Amino acid sequence: MIPLLLLLACKEGPNPITGDGSPLAEAGEPVFAYVGEPVSFDGSSSENAARYTWTPGDGGAAIDGEFIEYSYEAPGHYTAFLEVEGADGRADTDTLAVTVVYPPLSQAPRSSATLVGDATALYAVMPDHDLIAVVDPATGQLTDHLATCEGPRSLSRGDGWLAVACPKSDTVELRYLAAGQRYTITLPWGSRPFGVVIADGAAWLALQGVGAVARVPLDDREAIEVSAPIGPDLRGLAWVDGTLLVSRHRSADVAGQWWRVDPDDLTATPYTLRIDPGPDSDNGARGLPTYLQRIGVRPDGRAAVFGGLKANIERGLYREGQPFTFETTARADLRLIDLTEDGLGEERYAASFDNRDLVSAVAFSPKGEWLFVSHLGAEVVDALDPWTLQRVGGFQGVGAGLDGLWVTPDGGTLWVLASHDRQLIAFDITALDGHQVELHRVELGAGVPEPLDPEVLEGKRIFHRSVDPRMSTDAYVSCGSCHLDGTHDGRTWDFTDRGEGLRNTISLAGSRGTAHGPIHWSANFDEVQDFENDIRGPQAGDGFLSETDWAECADTLGPAKAGRSDALDALAAYVESLDTIPRSPWREPDGARSADAAWGESIFLSAQTGCADCHPPPEYTDSQWLAEGEPLLHDVGTLGEGSGSRLGGELWGIDTPTLRGLHDTAPYLHDGSAETVRDVLTTRNPDDAHGVTSHLGDDELDALALFLLSLE
Repeated sequence: MIPLLLLLACKEGPNPITGDGSPLAEAGEPVFAYVGEPVSFDGSSSENAARYTWTPGDGGAAIDGEFIEYSYEAPGHYTAFLEVEGADGRADTDTLAVTVVYPPLSQAPRSSATLVGDATALYAVMPDHDLIAVVDPATGQLTDHLATCEGPRSLSRGDGWLAVACPKSDTVELRYLAAGQRYTITLPWGSRPFGVVIADGAAWLALQGVGAVARVPLDDREAIEVSAPIGPDLRGLAWVDGTLLVSRHRSADVAGQWWRVDPDDLTATPYTLRIDPGPDSDNGARGLPTYLQRIGVRPDGRAAVFGGLKANIERGLYREGQPFTFETTARADLRLIDLTEDGLGEERYAASFDNRDLVSAVAFSPKGEWLFVSHLGAEVVDALDPWTLQRVGGFQGVGAGLDGLWVTPDGGTLWVLASHDRQLIAFDITALDGHQVELHRVELGAGVPEPLDPEVLEGKRIFHRSVDPRMSTDAYVSCGSCHLDGTHDGRTWDFTDRGEGLRNTISLAGSRGTAHGPIHWSANFDEVQDFENDIRGPQAGDGFLSETDWAECADTLGPAKAGRSDALDALAAYVESLDTIPRSPWREPDGARSADAAWGESIFLSAQTGCADCHPPPEYTDSQWLAEGEPLLHDVGTLGEGSGSRLGGELWGIDTPTLRGLHDTAPYLHDGSAETVRDVLTTRNPDDAHGVTSHLGDDELDALALFLLSLE
């Protein structure tokens, strides 16, 4: 052992920085450790030091010593301090970054995603192409396109298998990659498998159409088990430590919803995500967590995050005397949920995002020290502290339609899927110091035809791009905020400040723009381009029209806006391309209508009920213009105090909505006051103004409702 005096003597000499013999503290390289395990601190590289004092940075007391060991009892990113003092009393300080995490689970959690992979291959969904793109993560080279089932939306990679969920066609594809084997499983009509996870010898599915979870054994793919209905609109799915987590996409008005599912018997335990009470401000707002997307589970299995959108459904002139503003309508939302036995289901943190829209994807680094969050239309990826959800860095201007994230096994690279740009982008994340280092940008569509017309594809980008100042101020809102992928958000908004009233969001799926006649419940628009008024108004966007054109055609029922802006016409072209309605789970497994539904159709078409008078097939609506600016509206007894106005004037009736796709468009009526189709026929139709149904018995009402729910 070298005597202490000799050791100190060896360290004396000029300070290499100042050259005057003053002390120089050197705390060493960043440290990574697990909770409760000793961390070694070494100050021996310091110069001219006679005394060493370490402050661990977690609130613990200072400790003297050149070499010390210290254990952190909670995870986090800490800054340890080393202060050294020379023999003459002069001192110097250096800092040391310490990252402390819980040990990861032996089997890493798995989540349904649009982007999955390992060190050798990265797989990305291409829903419009019916393909899976394969990329080499080491070189950034596109290596293959895998043909798959129609409209792939989610992937899972594990145990040598790749699973692909295709809700549009009610199919799941399983590929055993080593042997090149490919199996397609067709589920009952309208099941709409969205989430998929491979774990424990099976492919687990979240069936959005029927609100259930299914198990497909990998060694016996015909032996499918399906749970009892858990909850409507299931999408997010994850596997952690022998348990499934599943979330509801469009929340009920009272709370966000998720469940833990026992894989042995497929029973579910419910949990909720609370409404944010606010207050509303320029950098925060109230809101219901909804549009829940992917579930992320921290590698230690002790917490999960649920990302989506926060909808401020309590605000409005009618509801509380406050109009909406561009920053108090909808915002990005992310919740951190405890999965430990002692705190199971408790919300620990909610991220505070400013100038952000929908959280579309989440991904933890392999060790769990960072959490990455993408925002669909803001074109931003945020890097967060995974324990506090505080932002520590990120990447701007990444691309259009961000909806996938994946971190390489070494934790050094973040891959981001920009679906609307058909690109996969890689960033260096070895140092989240504010420098945006792009490593690769891969064109996923290289070598394959683009299935969308160029104008439609550009319109899809514009529709969802909140960051475009023409669309909104500060990237909070886009058309996709209420109509993600052209569907609907399940919300009833108070649009009294727009000259309207309580308005239930209408799905654009199958509408083909104006194919069903006038737009909105009050028929206040006559062309898709009239959304320029909402963009310039509540969304506070600059608009897509020139000021000259805007002055000429601001009236939504006046001179046409079409043909005045390429961007606005592209947005309209995208909406007009939405010609598909989701399959109905109320049909037979092969898609046929049941005998009871056929009976319901006869009741619907009968003169006694008169349903078809306003809802004639095949579009099941009589929506039309009787003359220029004069729509056909009906007062069917549903107007009330909250129904408000039409263009700021009298509302004498409601435009007839199509009945196609009713199975996916709850709640019902213009004010969302009917939770079910049966409510429309009974409690919300007491005077038979909305079809004559009071004479129908329970069996007839059930048959009629079944027919309506089976329409596609």
